[in-house]
Amino acid sequence: MKYLLSIVYFCFSLQFVYAQKQDHVWLFGFEYGGVQGLENWGSTNFDFNYDPVRIYEDPNREWDMDGANTSICDKDGNLLAYSNGQVIIHASNIAIADTINYGSDIPDPDKGCIEWEYNNYGDEKMAIPGGLLGSQNVSIIPVGNEFYTIYTTYDYCEAMTYRMAYTKFQINIINPTGKVLKKDIIILRDTLLGEFTAIRHGNGRDWWVVTFSDKFDMMYTFLVDKNGVQIENTYPTGLKTNIGSGGQISFSPDGRHLAFFTASMLFSQTGGGVAIADFDRCDGSISNLRSKILSQPRLGLGTAFSSDSRYLYVCNGEQIYQYDMTATNTLQSEKKVAEYDGFEYFFPEIPDWFGYPVSFCLMKLGPDGRIYIFPSTAQNRMLSVIEHPTEAGIACDVRQHSISMPTAFARTVPSMPEYRLGPLDGTPCDTLGIDNHPIAKYRYEPDTIDHLRIRFTDLSYFRPETWSWDFGDGSPNENIRHPYHTYEKNGTYNVCLTVSNENSSNTSCRTITIGTSSIDDGALATVADITLFPNPVEDYLLVTLGEYIPQHGQIMIFDISGRPVHTQRIYYGQNNVDMTHLATGMYVWKVMDGQVEIRKGKVVKGD
Repeated sequence: MKYLLSIVYFCFSLQFVYAQKQDHVWLFGFEYGGVQGLENWGSTNFDFNYDPVRIYEDPNREWDMDGANTSICDKDGNLLAYSNGQVIIHASNIAIADTINYGSDIPDPDKGCIEWEYNNYGDEKMAIPGGLLGSQNVSIIPVGNEFYTIYTTYDYCEAMTYRMAYTKFQINIINPTGKVLKKDIIILRDTLLGEFTAIRHGNGRDWWVVTFSDKFDMMYTFLVDKNGVQIENTYPTGLKTNIGSGGQISFSPDGRHLAFFTASMLFSQTGGGVAIADFDRCDGSISNLRSKILSQPRLGLGTAFSSDSRYLYVCNGEQIYQYDMTATNTLQSEKKVAEYDGFEYFFPEIPDWFGYPVSFCLMKLGPDGRIYIFPSTAQNRMLSVIEHPTEAGIACDVRQHSISMPTAFARTVPSMPEYRLGPLDGTPCDTLGIDNHPIAKYRYEPDTIDHLRIRFTDLSYFRPETWSWDFGDGSPNENIRHPYHTYEKNGTYNVCLTVSNENSSNTSCRTITIGTSSIDDGALATVADITLFPNPVEDYLLVTLGEYIPQHGQIMIFDISGRPVHTQRIYYGQNNVDMTHLATGMYVWKVMDGQVEIRKGKVVKGD
């Protein structure tokens, strides 16, 4: 069930209405050697319009995301378009005509080399673009009713030279499947890093795009507004480095801080490092840059902030570190919160001696407040999650290889700006009359030991300053941001969060159903949101349970004779079910809460 509509007590700027759920659909896809139709290979979607996030296979999408990865939705979270850096694709999975010039496999006859970066399957007669291979090489930026797809491509004719360019397109009533307005407009050609990110301008309307030189010794800022994209400033960072091999760049959700990881030869010949700076959203400048050397035992270059901007997380392949942005010395506040446990994923189609480490390479803060961690391997099916990034130390709860994707994905991470960021109220650039009117949003999950103890995580945006929780059971309201609440018994409760600042208040209410006694047993199948992917399955089945908190949830699997062959506890959220020990064939599954059957269905175990 989608989120209940928030109750808005005051009118607010139309600009903000169009900036709430534009990042609510993430796309992944990877074909084994370009061959379609193989089990475990295909397209997977993350839909954050559901809580918990709905993760499912999309059989209608055949475009690969081999590295570069971006998408954009409308204000209600409906997918509009996406890109892998080589092609812009409409939500209907049809390429918008005459989009990015992704080049071909044929060298330029005048230069004797391939000028534009490409990653194509097929041959010179039918090139199938799999996507640019960088991790942050493309992003779609909305400006009014138009969209700028900004991307960086490597120039094979000039070593270490990147082009930053853009293509502008429309999707509207007149052009419902998209129309390109401008194509391949070069912004800058230089010895660039390749990765970049974007943040809302302090005026609440325009955008800043930030990238670095390949040595990280120079930062470039670009202004994106109704007039197009133009370079605004260059800033020396003061870092004395060798040529870097790349690194993830992240802004804090409040827009105050910029962090980037510098992989391989940056701060030392043998390791990587992390750098943090303050960012001015009015003029796009940085200040107070500080850096720290980190070891880099394997490929890992991720950075991400918690949803409240309190903590920065950095991964180097085998470790995840947490830094407190409120500490007197942020870099000295370092805490190791996870050590890679050595787990490897084995594809059934690939010899079993070849495992793919589910390590820590790239990170992305999701609209649900979790941080998703993507491994360094060129292909994988599992990822890790930081469940509670707003908590200090190991309480942030890093869950390794906790999500088994329905299909394989490449070394990728969704690249998109923080859309839920308003203007810098009261600053010189706050000139457009746009105010921050807070929007209430939250998620919840039960304790795995005591199902009546519920953890609530605030996800509100547009600068809330006060919080008031009504838990729907007659208990006093609470005014802390991320509360726990223990209910006395199973039941159905209407939980409301009200957030406020000096401009207005906003309330969001959700119905929480706990235990079988809270509802007629026959209606449980309607209330509970249960999905299972993939089907057919060869190894791991991802079972997602939402909208219902079981007292004692289980999934039971039976063979065709009715004999139980597998039973496992499941909880609210995502659950991995190992099917590798089962023989090929048809099975019946049942999701139970104690002795009550919630739902059942069939699943096919493949070879």
